[in-house]
Amino acid sequence: MDLILKPWRSLLAGIAWIERFLIVVLIAVIVISITGQVISRYVFGEPIVWVEEVATYSFIWATFIGASLGLKSDRHVKIDTFVGRLPPRAAAIFKALVFAIILVLLIAMLPKVWINLQLEMRRMTVALPVMVPIGWFFSVPLFVGLASMALTAAYRLLEEATFCLSGRHRQVIHEEYGDDSSSDDEIERAFSGSAT
Repeated sequence: MDLILKPWRSLLAGIAWIERFLIVVLIAVIVISITGQVISRYVFGEPIVWVEEVATYSFIWATFIGASLGLKSDRHVKIDTFVGRLPPRAAAIFKALVFAIILVLLIAMLPKVWINLQLEMRRMTVALPVMVPIGWFFSVPLFVGLASMALTAAYRLLEEATFCLSGRHRQVIHEEYGDDSSSDDEIERAFSGSAT
């Protein structure tokens, strides 16, 4: 199974690196464009018409890419009081079930988003200096985020199922691209009362 999981994990780690880079760029675009808008409006009295649209579209892209990155690094909000008290293999069964449900929902949404994407590609932006189909700012980021999350959910489902069957330790994707989980361990110890 490692012949499948290891290259898949490396692929997801590469995608995660790209997602992180894009999020940094998108947040920078938001900050710079809004700052420029404030200066142009209140210092020069000439607001830039397209800035709000650029900031909004950047935020939409950052949201869906961030959702995908959050799933890769296991950062989505979850309540694991019940599963956290189970033996590792029993917990893995429940986690596999959760990832199976996530995967089914993501796969069910992808065709609907694709249909919507085709419709949105017929309409153009309103305020940008160039005419761009609005699908690039609504359905494309949603489709990209859903597809990336589906790849991640399928990997995590297979990873948990492999652990259930073999008992071999799992490797979380974020370990591959250098995300330090020691801060998570410190938070966990603090809440369990064993922090020093």
